[in-house]
Amino acid sequence: MLCLEFAIPPLPQFVTAGHAVWPPGDQHFARAFGVYDLLLVTRGTLYMTEQNTEYAIGPGKLLVLEAGLTHFGHRPCEEDTEIYWVHFIHGRPPEPIRREDIPWSSLLSQGTVADEEPSSQQRLYMPKFASVDVEALEPILRSMNEIHNRLNGENALRLHLMLAELLAALQAECARMSEPEPSVRLARAAAAYLNGHWREPFDLAALEEELHFQAGYIARCMKKHIGKTPLQYVLHLRLEEAKKLLDGTVLGIPDIAELVGIRDPNYMTRLFTAKLGVTPGAYRRRRRLREEGEGGAVRDGDER
Repeated sequence: MLCLEFAIPPLPQFVTAGHAVWPPGDQHFARAFGVYDLLLVTRGTLYMTEQNTEYAIGPGKLLVLEAGLTHFGHRPCEEDTEIYWVHFIHGRPPEPIRREDIPWSSLLSQGTVADEEPSSQQRLYMPKFASVDVEALEPILRSMNEIHNRLNGENALRLHLMLAELLAALQAECARMSEPEPSVRLARAAAAYLNGHWREPFDLAALEEELHFQAGYIARCMKKHIGKTPLQYVLHLRLEEAKKLLDGTVLGIPDIAELVGIRDPNYMTRLFTAKLGVTPGAYRRRRRLREEGEGGAVRDGDER
């Protein structure tokens, strides 16, 4: 199944929503405009063409028509056809991606208290054309339509929040439709175990015993589906925590190394520098200079 991958933030922005029952003979007109048009049919069939692709949107099917692409009804409805639609905009065009290629388990930067911009690695996924769980989506669409019909200054924010709720439900549809292969399940199980034990000394034997697979196979599965071996995954978690402690505390580098499970502070400094290009001490000073508005270059002197 094809999905659409949107770079976030920002989230898509709400434009309008509606609900109608089209009688037999009604047919969508041709247009190309700068908004996305999400269509959900609950009964009947809507016949739409986007560019050169024809879609028959029957009961329980959803189609997302993309901004800037020409779409039109290529044949009229043959029976009463109930439709919900939501128009939204987004600043960047989406990328097509196969459902099975969505990197659900890829690690993202967690951010720190000193960050001034969100991570640029976040993504939102929604089905392009698929059968969906109408019982999960229709209540959201119905509520959006009801609020839109009595829109005022008090409830407008709620409408935008409900778009976010709808987007989350659509992404859940992508995940629900993706039955992970055994190697994916093993990679996720390994990551879940490591999430609970990353402060402890790294122990491949314990991971093998927990998952009942050899360490080499576990590492191959994690590398394939998460992008990191078990040790790389643990080091990522430790360095992300170290960044938070450097930003949010006055603890020295040795204390931080111990808190994140690295016994040798010099080893942590080497790891930190290899990943971020600066020593922990230089990282902390740059952050503090930015907060104070002093700017300027910082010498790479080390806080040990």
